[in-house]
Amino acid sequence: MNLTEYVFHRIRGLGVEHTFGIPGDFVLPVYAVQEEVGMPTVVCAHEPGVGFAADAYARFRGLGVALVTYGPGALNTLNPVACAYAEQSPLLVVSGGPEVALRRPDLHLHHVVKTFESQLRIYREVTVDAAILDDPATAPATIDRVLSNVVRSKRPGYLEIPRDLVRALVADPVGRLSLAADDRHVSAGALEEATSEIVAMIAAARQPVLYVGVGVRRHALTAAMIELAERLRMPVVTDLLGKAAFPESHPQFAGIYMGALGDPRIREMVDGSDCVVGVGVLLTDLGTGFWTQRIGASARVMIGHDRVEVRHHAYEGLPMAAVAGALLAKASPSERAAPRFGFGTADWPVMGEPAPEPATDDFPVIVESRAPRRPRPAVVRTADVIAALNGLDQSRYSFVADVGDSWFIGLEIRADVFLAAGYYSSMGFAMPAALGAGMAAPERRPFVLVGDGAFQMTGTELATMVDQGLRPIVLLLNNGGYGMLEAVDRPRTYFERRSWDYLAMARALGAQGERATSAGELAQALGRAQEARSAYVIEAMTARDDLSPVMARIRAHIQSAWSGPAAL
Repeated sequence: MNLTEYVFHRIRGLGVEHTFGIPGDFVLPVYAVQEEVGMPTVVCAHEPGVGFAADAYARFRGLGVALVTYGPGALNTLNPVACAYAEQSPLLVVSGGPEVALRRPDLHLHHVVKTFESQLRIYREVTVDAAILDDPATAPATIDRVLSNVVRSKRPGYLEIPRDLVRALVADPVGRLSLAADDRHVSAGALEEATSEIVAMIAAARQPVLYVGVGVRRHALTAAMIELAERLRMPVVTDLLGKAAFPESHPQFAGIYMGALGDPRIREMVDGSDCVVGVGVLLTDLGTGFWTQRIGASARVMIGHDRVEVRHHAYEGLPMAAVAGALLAKASPSERAAPRFGFGTADWPVMGEPAPEPATDDFPVIVESRAPRRPRPAVVRTADVIAALNGLDQSRYSFVADVGDSWFIGLEIRADVFLAAGYYSSMGFAMPAALGAGMAAPERRPFVLVGDGAFQMTGTELATMVDQGLRPIVLLLNNGGYGMLEAVDRPRTYFERRSWDYLAMARALGAQGERATSAGELAQALGRAQEARSAYVIEAMTARDDLSPVMARIRAHIQSAWSGPAAL
């Protein structure tokens, strides 16, 4: 077995069936070996699309692989890798590289930035492990180490294959790698003490709440959380990044907790609870409503990647999966009445209703004069979009949202599968991520929520989806510019974007499309899109000053923090 065959053997064993990439001279020999072993590459339009697609694939499969060339290819992929690191996604970048025999200071090869190791050093900033495979004798152990660290930590990794070692013979694989493998020593005493304390807290609580985060999805613990919630009859909320980590069709799912940014009913439930059990929650500024969460320290349990906090003390070195398993083994069925928050039931109103104004002690609302904007034709209102999306059969789709109001509108729909880059907040995520989602989970049709600004960055990956036989529905919210930035600032000329002929572009890329300028037209367009046998783009004409409930709250907070117009 040669070195590159070893790499593909290992990633295939971890459930990877496709890589994503763009060929380039230093990686061409790697592509040739990949073709020989029968693993196809999805060739994308641009390297940022490669990275975002592989990231989305990883969120479904537990590992995604980007295959790029040295220099421009790998460095173009860097931003999506940074996104994957921030959002805990196990993405592996495999880069071709210059020959070991040519790595001399007196030789200047194209694609080299500063030194032959510059790319490795850069990638070490955004990966959990990175290596150049420059020694066939140690390559198998290095490959196994990097892959193990990636799948265990749910963070990106980097492998560089020098061009003259692509077919170097290496030792055969020993044993198997596993997405679930975690060989760290776990203190049985600490695990017993921590889980016993948590179970006792839940049993004694009057109003316990299960608070599910993104780590649950990354560590494949959704089924365990469903079982735990049902056995203990606890209402379930998710954090912002953990949307859909617990199925939103489940009757015990109440909503998304975002402090003062979110639904006041959810905030009252969580902040008023005497036992909040957080699992895999990543506490971020947006996710906590800019630090407005009010979960009492004496009522808080936080189960993280390898740390458990119970009230005022912590247990180190306890893996999340081990803690979840021990809790299930200990927890006895509760005699509480099971909570029911079924979507649209009489006792829990439909999401998407107008949100009440935030309390003035949280987010003082500042009124400012706004510069006039050029008039726009009839538009689809945000409430219309939310209502239309909530009328879809969500079981048919993988929802993928870009940043800004596309994401915040997505938060208002109930979905069991939902992807976004909300924490890192990189524009251009959604279109290539829909590609990765479609390849990883072909049983669900990708449904993309994307603004015109983000679509102008990576919208050409629509052609890649068409080439792969995918049939995404793309709801392109065209408000003529960078609406989120204007919402937190004010109208500026540099927030405006020229409106492309998106329907002509859709046709050129192999899709159908139509424009919607009213709620009725949007509903009709969605009906046709669902029946279409091809990719379908719906350009919904929207207004930049018509904000989703969450975006309106964010705007109020930002303006308050910046002390109003005088500070802008």
